[in-house]
Amino acid sequence: MKTLLYPIRAVSKLTGISVDTLRAWERRYQVVTPQRDRRGRLYTEADVERLRLLNAVVERGHAIGRVAALDDEELRALMAGPSPMPSSMIESVEAMTKRWPEQPLHPPRSVIAAIERLDYGEAEKELALLVAGLTPRELVYRVALPLMQEVGEAWHEGKLSVAQEHMTSALLRNLLGSLIPLYRRTAPTSKLLFATPSGEQHEFGILLSAMLAVGGGFGIVYLGANLPAEEIVTAAQKAAPQAVILGFIGANGAKAGLRDVRKIARELPARIELWIGGAKEESLINKIRQTRALLIEDFQMLEQHLVRLGARF
Repeated sequence: MKTLLYPIRAVSKLTGISVDTLRAWERRYQVVTPQRDRRGRLYTEADVERLRLLNAVVERGHAIGRVAALDDEELRALMAGPSPMPSSMIESVEAMTKRWPEQPLHPPRSVIAAIERLDYGEAEKELALLVAGLTPRELVYRVALPLMQEVGEAWHEGKLSVAQEHMTSALLRNLLGSLIPLYRRTAPTSKLLFATPSGEQHEFGILLSAMLAVGGGFGIVYLGANLPAEEIVTAAQKAAPQAVILGFIGANGAKAGLRDVRKIARELPARIELWIGGAKEESLINKIRQTRALLIEDFQMLEQHLVRLGARF
């Protein structure tokens, strides 16, 4: 039987995608590879079906740059999952997240001094006094984030060493560990996995994100920093979280980390969302956007998507 081939204008009518958009998707994302004759592009029935799937997914709110690399089975799985957050929900969540906790509690000099001395016990004691009675969200915005910023700036200026920065990470990790049993739901309906890819040593972002997730009622799997893509994918397949959240600044080891990000985006089951935060360089952001990952720009955007998945702050 002769294979049916469709010209581009017929495909446009069959799929609902404009001719200009079809050409742009092919040029930029290689969504299909049509045959050609002297009259122009010719598409198979399989091409038409794939384009229908892509158009349906995009109409649900997914960015073409994030779904173009998915195969047809993954696209169908994405269609079966929840739609991205509608604009009405975004507006209501934005209103909620603008109610920031009161003024930040600037880390007392005693905490910074203990970190400078590498006195873990004293720094832990001072932090414990500071956070007593705070909710996880208050802890993040009023204590942990100001501490992270102050330590990060001091490290950048050469006033603190890598060891002191790592000790601060350990302090925040311990805080996260103490929050989990306090705020764990008996049977959380959602679970999230947190990690950073190969070469990415900075875990402040995923630590604070995990604290917010705990406060919102999620179960969490915290893997920590600098993990190969294979381990992250394997852990996600076993734990079956709703989303994998990666911290990726990309300052050091950006090439290895980006390679891991692409691998994770390809191999992570389509039903599991992939979120990436921390990137600031425009070139890196553009490369991340070429994968199926959702780029998390700040903690307010993170909270919006936590609420979409069921968080209650």
